[in-house]
Amino acid sequence: MKKTLWTSLVLLLVLSMALLGVVGCSGGQSGDADKPTIIVGSKTFTEALLLGSMTYQYLEYLGYPVENKTGLGELAIIRPALESGEINCYWEYTGTVLINIMGEEPSYDEEQCYNDVKEWDEKNGIIWLDYAPLNNTYSIMTTKEVAEKYNLKTTSDAVEAIKNGAKLRFVTAQEWVERPDGLQHFESVYGFTYPKELHSQAALNMGYEILKNGQADLGLAFTTDARVKAYGLVLLDDDKSAFPVYNPAPLFREEIIEAYPELPEQMKKLSSLLDNETIMGLNEQVDIGKKSVDEVAKNFLKENGLIE
Repeated sequence: MKKTLWTSLVLLLVLSMALLGVVGCSGGQSGDADKPTIIVGSKTFTEALLLGSMTYQYLEYLGYPVENKTGLGELAIIRPALESGEINCYWEYTGTVLINIMGEEPSYDEEQCYNDVKEWDEKNGIIWLDYAPLNNTYSIMTTKEVAEKYNLKTTSDAVEAIKNGAKLRFVTAQEWVERPDGLQHFESVYGFTYPKELHSQAALNMGYEILKNGQADLGLAFTTDARVKAYGLVLLDDDKSAFPVYNPAPLFREEIIEAYPELPEQMKKLSSLLDNETIMGLNEQVDIGKKSVDEVAKNFLKENGLIE
């Protein structure tokens, strides 16, 4: 009887210790079960998916309680999701919020644009962390052969070549031609009118193939598009800042930053690594190399010492 009682007491003690161990391991980075889960969302295009996956994997490695809702949807879906708390983190572009949410004119100054959207969103309980160096905007692209023939490094170089008689065929898109910050603004900034006989239009994403096939000499590109690198094209420096700025930054709901005040410095370690050349290479691995977004994101984080 005494032996049975002693055995029962020992078993009770073991179970109690085990229960304490489970409770002690619960919760987020700080072990506090009351800390909120960071729900990471993203838009659906390759670059946004990469930014979302990198954020999710990085925060998970750091020990935060995280939930993956990347690929949620474009602006009309993901912005309300952030505002409602369905998600509480995603990467957004400064120019997108300035133009499409705030209803302001495009900005051509990175710092000013960032400060404007950051200040505006603070009233909405949304915190903009430091933006990345990359700027996913328009650019004038050309082929290596044309760049070497006319010594083109900047957009001004191309303009001067055309003024001096170079027959540089330019393919753009109707959308860009009609936009107030498009062709008309571009010509105004660079002080010239593109000769109509050298100017043609195609679908927005067809210019890369047209240049690759030698059917045009200049084209309208996105500065981080994987095809620029894959097709060996050259982006000319927009030396007079004719194109609006679109720097991405991680956005968090205010309560997340309040719960985890160390997040801004930790996220800065990631955002500071992302310039145009870097993100273009990552986009290429997915779009051209057909690797998975998560694999590319994980390898990038490992190569840069953000995870093991």
